Amino acid sequence: MRVAFYSYPSAFQNPGGGEVQLLKTKEYLEKSGVEVKLFDQWSDDLDDFDFLHVFGSVKDCVGLMETSRNKGVKVALSSIFWSSFKRALYEGPGVSTKADLFARHLAKIVFPRFPSGRRRTMLLSDVIFPNSEMEKQQLKRLFGIRDERIRVVPNAIDERFLDADPGAFRDKFGTEDFVLAVGRIEPRKNQLNLIKAMKGSGLKLVVVGDPVSDYAGYYDMCRKESGSDVVFTGGFRHGEGLLESAYAACSVFAAPGWFETPGLAALEAAAAGAPVAITKYGCTMEYFGEDADYFDPSDPRDIRKAVLRARTAGKERTQSMKERIKTSYLWENTARETLRGYESVIKD
Repeated sequence: MRVAFYSYPSAFQNPGGGEVQLLKTKEYLEKSGVEVKLFDQWSDDLDDFDFLHVFGSVKDCVGLMETSRNKGVKVALSSIFWSSFKRALYEGPGVSTKADLFARHLAKIVFPRFPSGRRRTMLLSDVIFPNSEMEKQQLKRLFGIRDERIRVVPNAIDERFLDADPGAFRDKFGTEDFVLAVGRIEPRKNQLNLIKAMKGSGLKLVVVGDPVSDYAGYYDMCRKESGSDVVFTGGFRHGEGLLESAYAACSVFAAPGWFETPGLAALEAAAAGAPVAITKYGCTMEYFGEDADYFDPSDPRDIRKAVLRARTAGKERTQSMKERIKTSYLWENTARETLRGYESVIKD
């Protein structure tokens, strides 16, 4: 089987969890014997592939998906989607952006079959891979997508996070008893409210991640709100060892985003043994169950309470989450379920 992977043009300019999901799915499908190619519009021909697999239900992908269908090449879509009024109200910068996001979400609720670029990507797909049952229900409710075209494929992590060692991070930064946040610095990840939440707590906050180019003003706000107890390290590359070491070294991992599906960094941190305090929006509860502390990301006081609760979590809880990750949330599982999804379409 030959599969072409594709995403919207700006995907890797500010890489995050979606890009990790694409590359890791490719890596582990190849280990399963599937030939995967990152589609190059300048040199590749869709006729040479059995599947076009698109990551992100973004309108920029519609043209190639339509061409694929016209050529008789099957289409798979990893939807990577979440929508809510909370996201609309708090995430977007400026009143006009908030109003637009709010109106879009309302329109999906009132008229799920209303034409849109996002819905078009789903209608062009032979199979859709959401990361959770909750995301699946959103696709059905907000876009009118039929149940039989959707197969849940969980997000996952590398097995190496299960054996993370705190030494490398502590040697480089000399920091102990700290709260860790990992992710692109942008409004959706909501680092600003986490900084406000931890001010005066007596705990150091370490923020790992690079500012997103479109949100330079937000990064400036985060820096201005920060005192000497906040450390910005910049981004750490996957596979270099420092990221997993930071997870193992922290006292609590905090994921304050307006939503997570479920947040790869939170899964990685949990695998490394870190107690997790995380937003209650998105599909986080489906993944973490009773093994995390949840908060309302709009309320710094609630964030702080959850972080402090997580800091006192016993090893039984963190071990419980590690065991669930071993069973359900490794990339081998994701590749296996993805391949089954391809095969189900071919059999039909």
